[in-house]
Amino acid sequence: MSGRKRTVKLGWRELWPVWMVFGVLIAIGIVGMQMMFPTPTRPKTLLAGEDLKLNLADLAPARVYLFAYPATPQNQVEFFVERGPGVGATVAFASCRRCYRAGHYQQAGQHLCGYCNEPMERVSAGQTPGAEKDCKLIPIAFEKSGNQLVVRGDAMRETFARWYAPVLTQGAPFPTERKRRE
Repeated sequence: MSGRKRTVKLGWRELWPVWMVFGVLIAIGIVGMQMMFPTPTRPKTLLAGEDLKLNLADLAPARVYLFAYPATPQNQVEFFVERGPGVGATVAFASCRRCYRAGHYQQAGQHLCGYCNEPMERVSAGQTPGAEKDCKLIPIAFEKSGNQLVVRGDAMRETFARWYAPVLTQGAPFPTERKRRE
């Protein structure tokens, strides 16, 4: 036996397949993460005083369409439009009055509060929300004629001032960021 130690010198010519495999695995991981957790799309922003006009035939049933409306020049409030399975539609603010700061997110077809992670209850037609702050979605008045749905900017501003004024007087910021948890 020789008392001499053997050393193996590996250069880039011998190791390039190893680095290639690591690169491919990292790329697959990045693509997989983007497919599993897609970035949420920003809601369409309306101008101050602008009315939202939608064709109901263009809306998929049971899918939430988010929009943003400027409540003040610096801040926007998010609301959604959802077409029901029939000819009905729901238009409501996307944040509840209790956990206003936390925003909202969608999971498994439900609209969830970003703070308490509980489903936000929808107010049925004709029902008036209570004066207490709760996790109920406050509906916005809209007009429907034929296949056209119109949400007036004035109605949005008035409804927001009526139901969210107590929250705003407590110094809570506007829900400009949505949380997404899955």
